[in-house]
Amino acid sequence: MKIRIDENETPKKILEAALKLISENGYAKVSMRDIAREACVAISQIAYYYRNKEGLFLALVRNVKKAFVDDFTEKMGKINGSDEFITFLCEYAKEIIVGNPDIHRLRFEFSTLAMASELFRAEFGTLVKELSEIIAKDIEERAPSLETVKTCGALRIAEFIVIFILGVSSQYLTEGRDPRRLETIDMLKTLIK
Repeated sequence: MKIRIDENETPKKILEAALKLISENGYAKVSMRDIAREACVAISQIAYYYRNKEGLFLALVRNVKKAFVDDFTEKMGKINGSDEFITFLCEYAKEIIVGNPDIHRLRFEFSTLAMASELFRAEFGTLVKELSEIIAKDIEERAPSLETVKTCGALRIAEFIVIFILGVSSQYLTEGRDPRRLETIDMLKTLIK
């Protein structure tokens, strides 16, 4: 998954530096000065493009979200039947967690901030809602005959899938990246029939 950032070099450098530092050290431990130093820009440039640390973090999350949604949508377009759909979801989730742990650490930071900030809470809610709606649409198109879908509805199943995968990724990251944690995702194959 490739994160697409504005072609202007300065905002791109700032967002890349923020992603690197926040993923490594956590949001609370990274200052604007740290990000400016990493990006080789003045703090005033960060303020010019993003206003403050919160604005920078929201821009970063939005860019990552867009890249993720674009990548997911593109790969999902190649899936046909319901069995293939559930298998794809499981494999894609594991691949993205292992292949992009920085993105999941960023999401983990974001969800933690959402507990204390209305601004972050609203944006996090939008993220979960958008991902759920995309998956629900695909469930309706590719797997409408699944018994679980008939019983619970596509959107409820999609919300469950998103929350389940976010939980597994958090567990994976907090427990030292134990690959056995990712095997839990395969439970979706038996839960969604």
